[in-house]
Amino acid sequence: MTVLIAIVLLVIALPLAAIALAGPEEVISDTAVSAEGVQGGAFEVTDYDLTAVVGKDHSYTVEEKISVNIPDQLQSIEFAIPSGNFRIGEIEVENVRYEAKTASEASKIVISDTEKLTKGAHVYTIKYKIREYRDHDSSKDMFYFNVLLPEWKQPIGKVAINVSFPEDFPFDDMQCYAGQFGVQDATNKIKFKAKDSKHTVSIKGELIPENFGITLKAQLPDGYWENALDGSWSITAITLMMTGLSLILLIMWIIGGRDPRVKREKVTRPIEGLTPVELGYIFNSEVRTRDVLNLLLQFAQKGYLTISEYEPKRYKLIRGKAPVNEERMYRNAFKILFEDVYKNRALSMDKIGPRVEKIRAAITDDVAAGFTTSESLPFTPLSRAFRAVGAVLLGLTLGFSAMFSYYYDYRTPNYVEALLIAIAGAAASMLLCKAIDGRDSSTIESGRYGELLGAIIFALPVLYTVFRVVKNTGKPYEALPMIIASAVAGFFIVIMRARGKENAVLVNKVRRLRQFISHPTPKEVLENHLADSDYYYDMMLYALAFGAEEAWAISFLTLDVPEPEWYSDDIEGHAFSNLRVAPTTIDYARDLRSFIRTFDN
Repeated sequence: MTVLIAIVLLVIALPLAAIALAGPEEVISDTAVSAEGVQGGAFEVTDYDLTAVVGKDHSYTVEEKISVNIPDQLQSIEFAIPSGNFRIGEIEVENVRYEAKTASEASKIVISDTEKLTKGAHVYTIKYKIREYRDHDSSKDMFYFNVLLPEWKQPIGKVAINVSFPEDFPFDDMQCYAGQFGVQDATNKIKFKAKDSKHTVSIKGELIPENFGITLKAQLPDGYWENALDGSWSITAITLMMTGLSLILLIMWIIGGRDPRVKREKVTRPIEGLTPVELGYIFNSEVRTRDVLNLLLQFAQKGYLTISEYEPKRYKLIRGKAPVNEERMYRNAFKILFEDVYKNRALSMDKIGPRVEKIRAAITDDVAAGFTTSESLPFTPLSRAFRAVGAVLLGLTLGFSAMFSYYYDYRTPNYVEALLIAIAGAAASMLLCKAIDGRDSSTIESGRYGELLGAIIFALPVLYTVFRVVKNTGKPYEALPMIIASAVAGFFIVIMRARGKENAVLVNKVRRLRQFISHPTPKEVLENHLADSDYYYDMMLYALAFGAEEAWAISFLTLDVPEPEWYSDDIEGHAFSNLRVAPTTIDYARDLRSFIRTFDN
């Protein structure tokens, strides 16, 4: 529990730490001050005085004194404050109760102090600090400061603006633009002076109309601004998150995700205590339809039923003796299969499929009863929880990476995109795990297709995130480490599956058995065949489960393998049409495979 809490706290801390690197202020727009009376009608702006100090770190410390004349009592006044691709903070209105509402557009300060909204003259002093981001233009730096916006909605009696600059600020390209809605002032309402000796710019004007803007602009040598806010922290955050994710998953795997070590040994005969019907359960805790069909073949091999193929891919099961001395699971399965069929009578094709499903539902608990101890679990609860947490962590890391990449260029993140990437990343991880988990209990062909499809699905959200990061940052070198880190994370999530000790031993034996059936050695095949005449068919049940029935059958082509009395090819004229006088082991292997696939599909 302590480990899980620590992991959750770390997940929360990673994005918060990354955001903290960018600074605590709100991101808002580049507009200057405008004012609007609310629930009180018009008011007069007599003076607009602005003083600003430009810092070497491309910051502007601003103080605005706005003098107004209120003809009637007002309930509130709103003043717009800057918003745009920079950060603003340290907002303050002296000796007035106010509320700052910051947003990507139309940020404002709302003054609702009734004592400061009475009829008569008032002066509101607003202070704030703007911090510009470092630009990515390698040819020059820019100074661009709106000291009065064209969005100003009131005529102004007098304007006095004073801006102080660092001692080394070059005034060669200092320009001032003024006018309504960006149109150059043709009436010379303002006077502009740039004093290089005092490192200041002053602007004065009278009878300024509404929607009149004033902008200072200068082109500077590249690298003039020092220690400006830098969006490259986002790349550092992405790198740290991807690296941290791999380390966290490694620690989780060491703590509770590793399979116990077991001794490997060669297996050439059916595993004692493990029937073909249990093959699916030891890997994935489920009984599948193909496992029940293997059980029917086992019934046939023991003489409890006979399989007759009377038309191509049309079968009937002929009831034989009842499995009186077998375990309850086998007796129940036989009873369900032939519940209304007498001995030596046939169960028709249309009834086989539904009854196979009934058997699967009925024997699942019986099969599970043999795997109830913690040592026999195919998936320990801790490793299952760690795998789910790992998938969520990967999804969140991809989502945050995509989100943080927008900060590199000082843009508002696409939160919906980040959420969808996180969901897709987590889901794709679990799908990949499911595909690889099913490898041992699937046929070789279907297992490979499943793994390939799972890998493709897993790659999609990863590659999209990489594309988004590279596109937003313009840093293609970020692609390779992100792909490697995602692959490492996916690897740890997949192997985050610890089995109980007994289950691990059993799985190891099954894997060795599968390897032997897929690549049988003539010596072991001959020795076991001579020792047991039923060896071929006993192992065929496992070969069918593994999808290696033809590889197994080929090894017995030259050996004396008796024809199965429990399977008959009763298709009229079939032997003649295929020119088969005596079916081979490969023929029967294909017949049994067809029987399994017909009902499994």
